Amino acid sequence: VEFEELKKRILTLDPELTPSIIQNLSKYLPPAEQMRQLVLFRNSYDTLSDSEQFCCVVGSIPRLSQRLNSMTVLSKFEDDIEDVLPDIEAVITACEELRSKAFCTVLKLVLLLGNFMNAGSRNQQSFGFELNFLTKLNNTKSVDNSMNLMHFLEITVQSEHPEAANFISDLSHVPRATKVSEDSVQKCLTGLQKNVAQVQDELKHHKPEEACDTFAPTMEKFVNQAQSRLDVIHVRFDKMREMIKDTTAFFCVDLKKQPIEEMFTDISVFMDNYQVAKKENEKRQEAEAKKKRQLEIEKEKQRKKAAKFNPKVQLVDMNAEGDQQGVLDGLMEALSSGSAFNKTRASQATGQRKKPRSSVRRTKGDDGHRVSVPCDGASQAEALLESLRDSSTA
Repeated sequence: VEFEELKKRILTLDPELTPSIIQNLSKYLPPAEQMRQLVLFRNSYDTLSDSEQFCCVVGSIPRLSQRLNSMTVLSKFEDDIEDVLPDIEAVITACEELRSKAFCTVLKLVLLLGNFMNAGSRNQQSFGFELNFLTKLNNTKSVDNSMNLMHFLEITVQSEHPEAANFISDLSHVPRATKVSEDSVQKCLTGLQKNVAQVQDELKHHKPEEACDTFAPTMEKFVNQAQSRLDVIHVRFDKMREMIKDTTAFFCVDLKKQPIEEMFTDISVFMDNYQVAKKENEKRQEAEAKKKRQLEIEKEKQRKKAAKFNPKVQLVDMNAEGDQQGVLDGLMEALSSGSAFNKTRASQATGQRKKPRSSVRRTKGDDGHRVSVPCDGASQAEALLESLRDSSTA
């Protein structure tokens, strides 16, 4: 950019002059006294070096350093506001979220668990606890170290108070609030107010010497708008301080010993640990369910294997009520085919009595004799006929 063009952009407050460009110009400018001396060599412009020509042209702008500082304030003001205002709103909202019913329910459970564990000690029947205790729940573990108090708290919340199970979603602004310090916000607002006051003061000393100089109207508009924005932000900041005071009183936190950002940090750590415990509980439950299914499958395999090599035949109870399905059908089929008589004759010819292929249960028939009958259809019928023939022969 030509030096004259750069001078014109500075006079017109060209938006293309970014904060970084303006800051670099301010940083590398020679002292004001040297700039005034170089301007005196304007008539010997062609004999000057590039740096001297730059100072000769740009240095002719009245109160150049103060103008550049005002331009920096103008270009950075909105970004500075966007940095501080969300922080203020995050703290206000986080303080409101900590009063949620779900979170208070979880705190009650923590107190209940603590009193139960401290039964018989000097801390039994406590009325409250410090919020930093929430970060220590992981330290209390079971005998086998498979679970800690945080795991048990998550299980208790899920089973006994499911309405509070999603309390973490109610505290969405707490993580952002951990990064906000009341002192840092105060310092930032003080700096913004000071910058606007400097611009306002520069307007009192400004004397336009060229027609293209738009410093005065642009900066007057900026000062009015900036002051209105700052007034609104100061109101929100006062609201933030009030909310911090009420919240710390509600949780019995001493701000002299524990800043508000530390309180939010303790709660945020508790939220992270709770989510970790929830995931670990889910994995444990899935592993237990999988193990249970595997045991059931293994038992079923063992049962089938035992049934294959050691079949158990259920026997017919002659006195049992209800339908003995298949017995009469098998009996009629054996009588009509004559197979029952053939097997009996073969048995008598060899002088041996056919023994049942499996263990049987004896019961009484209608004539008072003991009868042994397998329960499957055809074999039941054959066994029944054999028993009847044995009884008649005897």
